[in-house]
Amino acid sequence: MENAKLRHGLAIAVLIVLTAAVLAALAQTRRAFPAAETPAAVSETVTETADDVRETYSAPAEAQTEWMPPIEYDEYTPSEIDAQSFRDTVVLGNSQAQALQNFGLMQNADFVTRIGLSIHKVLSDGTATPPIASLYGKQYRKAVFVFGENELGWPYPKNFISHYKKVIDKVREINPGVAVYCQAIFPVSAESSAKSTTGITNENVRKFNAMIEEMCGEIGATFMPYASAFVDPTGALPQGAAFDGVHFGYDYCKIWAGDLSAYLAGGDDTAASGADTATTSEGVTEP
Repeated sequence: MENAKLRHGLAIAVLIVLTAAVLAALAQTRRAFPAAETPAAVSETVTETADDVRETYSAPAEAQTEWMPPIEYDEYTPSEIDAQSFRDTVVLGNSQAQALQNFGLMQNADFVTRIGLSIHKVLSDGTATPPIASLYGKQYRKAVFVFGENELGWPYPKNFISHYKKVIDKVREINPGVAVYCQAIFPVSAESSAKSTTGITNENVRKFNAMIEEMCGEIGATFMPYASAFVDPTGALPQGAAFDGVHFGYDYCKIWAGDLSAYLAGGDDTAASGADTATTSEGVTEP
């Protein structure tokens, strides 16, 4: 009887010790892994994290438009640009052309432009609706092409002309009888040209412009050289014309729009009127 009581007492003692050990282990676990936050607390944490992401997120370089300076509309004199000359006109091109749209300098024209757009992406850019798709269902009398800045670093310049011709052929197929105008590539600042590691140099600008002009002669398009305001005596973009050495601000875009207006005002007769000007090897129009 005494042995039974002893065994019973020992069992109780062991149980008490085990229980204490388990409780101690649970307490240690709570300290290592705090209890889950309430739904309200979790929601608040997620919101704060999202705010942090929004504050630190930076769009890809090709999608940014921070280079666009503030628009000073009080300096804009509409009478200097004939908006009627841009009727039935579509502008296809890169960020240079998009600036004309952003500044509202080519009223009545349609734009198929994109920052970083290269000529080989116009017909097929890997999406279901490439840039060329914007032309279907419309009829334009004039098409202005602004390409070359993003292609200056291509190792085989002839590929640039090959793609250029294909795009023009497609635009003509969609718009029979459309008059084609190809803008000369603008020079960049001397500093940008000297520092470029991607081929965006004034030497390449001159080479590519010579090819564009030759192409225009072959396919019956109008080559539009840039005005003398866009080049200094060294062949570079004048200092202060572009804050980054490449993209124009409002003032120079306004000059450009005025030149385009003069070219397009004559419609199909523009090529004939252009014969009255001399075009230098750098692509500069001089009186």
